[in-house]
Amino acid sequence: MGLPVIFDICDEGFPDAALQVSIDWLHWVDRHFSTYRPDSQISRLNRGDLAPDQLHPQVKAVLGRCEAFRVHTGGWFDIRAPYMAQGKGPEAGRGRPGSVDPSGYVKGWAVSGAMRRLNVAGAKNACVNAGGDVVVCGHPDGDSAWRIGIQNPRSPGEIAVALAVTDAAVATSGAYARGQHIIDPFNQRPPEGLLSVTIVGPDLTAADVYATTVFAMGAQRGAQWVAGLDDYEAILIRADDTVLTTPGIAALRI
Repeated sequence: MGLPVIFDICDEGFPDAALQVSIDWLHWVDRHFSTYRPDSQISRLNRGDLAPDQLHPQVKAVLGRCEAFRVHTGGWFDIRAPYMAQGKGPEAGRGRPGSVDPSGYVKGWAVSGAMRRLNVAGAKNACVNAGGDVVVCGHPDGDSAWRIGIQNPRSPGEIAVALAVTDAAVATSGAYARGQHIIDPFNQRPPEGLLSVTIVGPDLTAADVYATTVFAMGAQRGAQWVAGLDDYEAILIRADDTVLTTPGIAALRI
């Protein structure tokens, strides 16, 4: 989907063939879900070239889980046409009724799957980073925790907040890297008041969805909603450059 993916595996002697399994998985996801590829199942579905009952079972399952998150978030996470209109792939702006863009779910899900395959092959100390969505296990060489930097949205290369985490996932959503690609699904306009939202928790798929959800809500509603999440912490960087955090971030902050 146009993102660099970085693998950092700190287990001595980890086989290249096992790493290739995770890389092959990411390419499989790209072929089936990417809105940048006209031949993906999502692009073909949106054009009407592929009927819903012709989708791969994994694609059907993902769309079903996206619908479950739509219900769970009260409609704030919505992969249907309003999001599609702001996409960056070749289908952007060409959404028809029923068009979907599950990227807000798929990226975290794909990276989680890559890490799971590493773990099955024996990796105990590893990090997978896909465009700022990060999942880690164990610890890096010479340290007790992975150090994750949250970018300052106004200054590329500058770290706004640094975290030390292990066996955790970190997902960030914002408009500073890709432009306004997240839309308030109720008024179909870009949300206001936030520069970025970072979610930290046990599962990258959910963290990615929650980051997108909170960003779509905007500063006030998003801060209230994220405070009620169990097992997930949040960092909200507002348009006035103030940083809001949930209580659990203090123990992770460097």
